[in-house]
Formats: sequence, C-alpha cells, structure tokens
Amino acid sequence: MVMPHARRHPAAMTRLVAIMAVHLGLNLVGLHGLAALLPFFIAEWSLSAGQAGWLSGIPYLLSILAILVGIGTDRFDARILVIAGSLANAIGFLGFALFADGFWSGLVFRAIQGIGFAWIYMPGAKVISDRGGRDGAPGAVGFYISSFPIVASFSFICVDALAALAGWRVAFAVPGATALVSALVVWILVEPRPVGGGSLASLDLRPVFANRQATRLIVANFCHSFELLAVRGWMVTLFAFAATRESGAPEWNWPLLATVLTLIGAPMSMIGTWFGSRVGMARISAVALFLSGAASCLVGVAADWPFWLFFLGPVLAQNLFVLLDSGALGGGVIEETRRDVRGRAMAVLAFANVTGSFAGPVLFGTVLEAAGGTSSPGAWSVAYGVVGAVAVAGGIVALGAARR
Repeated sequence: MVMPHARRHPAAMTRLVAIMAVHLGLNLVGLHGLAALLPFFIAEWSLSAGQAGWLSGIPYLLSILAILVGIGTDRFDARILVIAGSLANAIGFLGFALFADGFWSGLVFRAIQGIGFAWIYMPGAKVISDRGGRDGAPGAVGFYISSFPIVASFSFICVDALAALAGWRVAFAVPGATALVSALVVWILVEPRPVGGGSLASLDLRPVFANRQATRLIVANFCHSFELLAVRGWMVTLFAFAATRESGAPEWNWPLLATVLTLIGAPMSMIGTWFGSRVGMARISAVALFLSGAASCLVGVAADWPFWLFFLGPVLAQNLFVLLDSGALGGGVIEETRRDVRGRAMAVLAFANVTGSFAGPVLFGTVLEAAGGTSSPGAWSVAYGVVGAVAVAGGIVALGAARR
C-alpha cells in the first residue's frame, strides 16, 4: 500500500509514480488505435476526411464535459475518479469492439472513451500531488506526465498487431480489458486519502485564473495538445499518402513506424522536465513549442521530398520536439499553484489539454478536406501549416510566462 506519510519518503513517492504510470499505460493501450487503423476505417466505412477527423477528436470533446467533475478533487480523493475513468474506458473500448459498424456508432463509443481519458490522466496527477510534499510534487507530477508518451506510443503497434492477428474488433476489445485491470491496480495499490470536505468555494476557479503565470502555461498547453494530437491522429495517414508519391517511399508497416517515432520522442519529455526543473519550466516549454511548430510547418511542404530526406528531416525533428514540453507544462502549473487550489488548476489544465486534443485532429481533417483532401500535397501543406502556427502561438504565450 502507498502509506499516508509517503510525502516524507522519496522511495514511497517513486513507487506511487510507478503505480500511476502502470495505471496510465493499461488505460492507454488503445489510445492511438484508431489513428493506427484510420486508413482502414476510411475505406471500410467510406469516411470523408472531415468524418475521420471527428472520429479522431470526439473523445476529447466529451472529455471537456467530463473534466468538470475533476474541479471537485480539492474536495474529494482523485483516486475515486481514476477508478471511475478506468471503468468508462473499458465500456468505451469494449462497446466499440462489439457494436461499432459505421461513423455514428463509432462516434458514440469513441465519445465514452473520452470520458474515461478525462478521469484517468490529470486526476492521476492529482493523486500524486495530494500524496507528495511541496518540493517533490512538481517533479513527481512532471515525470508521471512524461510517462504518457512512452506508454501511449505502444498503442499504435499493439492495436495494429492485434488487428492483423485477430481482426479490428479484438484489437479494440483488448484495451477494454486492460482498462478493467487498471481499475483494480489503483483500487488495491493506492490507499485512500481523506480529503477535507471544504465548501462550495473550493469550486471557484477565480484563484486559478488570477495566477497569470499558471494561466499562461495552461494556454500554452492547449497549443501543445492541439499540435500533438493533430500530429498523432494523422501520422499513419500521412505516411500512407507519402507512399503514393513518386518519392521512393518503402512499403513499410506504418503503425510500427509511428510507434518508433513516438518512442524516439518520448524521452524528450523527461529531458524537458529535467531541464525545466533547472532553467524554468516555462522557458523550456517556449523553446519546445517554437521548435516543434517550425518542424510542423516544414512537414507539410516536404511530403513530396525523397522519403528518407522527408523522414529523417522534418518528420523526425517534429516527433523529437513535440514532446519536449509535455512534462514541463504540467510540472510548471503545479510549481506555480498553491496546494489548496491545485485540484482546480489541474482540472483547468486538463480542460485545456482535451480542448486542444479535440480541436487539433478535427480542424486538421476539416482543413485537409477543404484544401483538397488526403490525396492533395497542397492540402497537407495547408493543414500542417495551421498546426505549426498554433504551436508557435503557444511558444509566444509560454515565453511570456518565462519573463516573470
């Protein structure tokens, strides 16, 4: 069990972070599953680029509403929400596996997955924050958030391999089963923590927005999430497009390549958190957003390049830089926020995270379709240009937080 005095013992905090990272990993087995099989679903269900974008982004739209519950975690133990989120994930993935047969039915169960995501990710950070000391909590939360891209990266190849072995329905049923296991892990291994009931004033978000530094980092996190989920949601489809061009693209397993790229970039989040703890979380976040935004703009115009130059140049750079600020942004918000309002701050951060995660892939698909569709090089250039511009805007906002 994680004991109530864990905040005074680094070893206990390390164990808690490891438990919560396992919980996160079990819930994220299917996170990028739709992205991995998106070309298949576009053909199988006769989806337009806009509909594909909605299927990619709808979980995060529902997350926006589900996150409102997280505002109350200054008044109740976030552990309860994490367990409920794991159960919602199980329903969403199992329902998709059993009943989805087209755009609208798929949209319903993808939406339920969004509720699960909202209740397992940032509430998991609050579980750690509540059990950590003032000095240790920002770093512990930052490393927990940094585990997200590592565990999520395997969802590309896991779902693709399961689909090849047993069909796409089994590929989505397995993440439902692992989400159930995650609920058990948290229930058994994380000890409940009594939380003072407080008053309805604890639902007041004004103290969060009055903190200008934290608010700037929250806005920057919206831009980071917009770029990240647009990139992740359309990566496999981009590679499939590049393979149709006269650029020497090999016939590779594109979900496997997406997994490798995500894994290559994943340690960058921990590196960013490490540097951020020394030079400033806001500063490293601004640098990361500027670099990834520039790389995103370049990816869109490079799809017709020789494949190796395209892959080893802008694509690799984008996947390295897009995660550099992931842990630093969350750790920075914790660092800038008083303990008594951290639950509200993390809920607002989560709200920004899922709003960007919804807007990124949906707007990307909408722009892509309006500019000519998935077979148009110019359309890819425009869509990636929009993504890059949003990331650069986030860098400007984070730079303002760094200049305090």
